[in-house]
Amino acid sequence: MLMSKFKFKLETVLKVKVRIEELRKMELSEAEFRCEQARLELCRWQDEVEVNIGLYREKFQQRINPEEANNYHQYLTWLNHQVDLALIKLQERRKEVDQCRQRLIEASKEKKVLEKLKEKAYQDYLAEQLNAEIKFLDELGTGRYIRDQVENREVHQI
Repeated sequence: MLMSKFKFKLETVLKVKVRIEELRKMELSEAEFRCEQARLELCRWQDEVEVNIGLYREKFQQRINPEEANNYHQYLTWLNHQVDLALIKLQERRKEVDQCRQRLIEASKEKKVLEKLKEKAYQDYLAEQLNAEIKFLDELGTGRYIRDQVENREVHQI
């Protein structure tokens, strides 16, 4: 008895879905890296603000001229603006990570659907093969039974 090899009709589609999922994982990883870079940048700006506030307080406790105080104030204003920009950038990067994560979840779901279809098709294939084998063995047994009956009649007739 010759058994045909299992062939999933949507194998090419499944391979594409697997590849898409891999790409989505890479996109998520890259987005997470950019998010971490944005978080580190925000921390650097916040640290810079803290250091300069400390320097400003030290200078203020000493005698500081109005022009120097104005310069510190403008610089701290600029630093705070940089913190705000870095915070906005971090929020954008977090949104990007969330979007990438959502796309990965969708790609994974699509792949799992096809994997389940493949598993069901494989189970159907196995059942079909088992039924074919049972039918073959039944036919073989029936044929043998008939031959034995014919041989027994020939023996009894002699």
